[in-house]
Amino acid sequence: MLTVTLIRHGESTHNVLALWSGCTECPLTERGVQQARVVGAYFANTRFTKIYASPLPRARDTAQAVLDAQPTPKPPHDFTITQIREQSFGAAEGHQTCIREPDKTLEAHFAEGKYPILYESEKHVAFPGGESVEDLTRRAERAVREVVLPHVVNVARYGREEHIALVSHGLCIAQVASAIVRLGGGTWKRKGPMVNTAWVRVEVRIQDEIPVEVADDEVPPVEVTVTDEGRADHLEGLLDDGPLLGMKAIMGGGVVDAKSPNEAEEQTSVVL
Repeated sequence: MLTVTLIRHGESTHNVLALWSGCTECPLTERGVQQARVVGAYFANTRFTKIYASPLPRARDTAQAVLDAQPTPKPPHDFTITQIREQSFGAAEGHQTCIREPDKTLEAHFAEGKYPILYESEKHVAFPGGESVEDLTRRAERAVREVVLPHVVNVARYGREEHIALVSHGLCIAQVASAIVRLGGGTWKRKGPMVNTAWVRVEVRIQDEIPVEVADDEVPPVEVTVTDEGRADHLEGLLDDGPLLGMKAIMGGGVVDAKSPNEAEEQTSVVL
């Protein structure tokens, strides 16, 4: 069996300011560093086969804390996986969101340097110079093919247990987890946003009798199960009380499907 644990990065400076972060290289806050150390300690007795991370500093530094807490010999790692960086928000990065103005198009908002939260029904829409959700979905598919599938093939060929960690970002994790589930022909949709350093776990079980003759780029028959979602029991005392709201919910992987333009802030409130 292959186990994939997807970990969101610790709190960043943009998270605190509720800014569109995307691919901006914002660092961890002091609390984010503490969260990274705590999640590393939480997984200290989990022997990872390999640890992967987005190259953005907030994810890379969180992954380093996870690696530092691993027993010797340390597992191999690669913290340069651009396919699991956060969704790019282009011109919106570094800006706060805003409530949509009635009867004004998105293009008119963008022309004024205003970047409202996009609805779930607008997966095709991107901020100027950025990626849409559809773009992110395609990138997540490539990430699974390039990073996760080789481990699935190893398990199928040799029958050994493997457990990999991917340290990434809230929106990207939701898409990568969904893409892994699709390897088995299933579908999965997140129940709500993830707080910083929360984690999702996906198990991939080979269905045929092992060993399986399979090409490097071939998906063997698998059963895929999401066993844990949004786990954050390691964070006692390192979280704000109450629900994630607005931009903090969006960056944690929350979605908005508002019926009217001014419902966005309310609909991104998700109690965890």
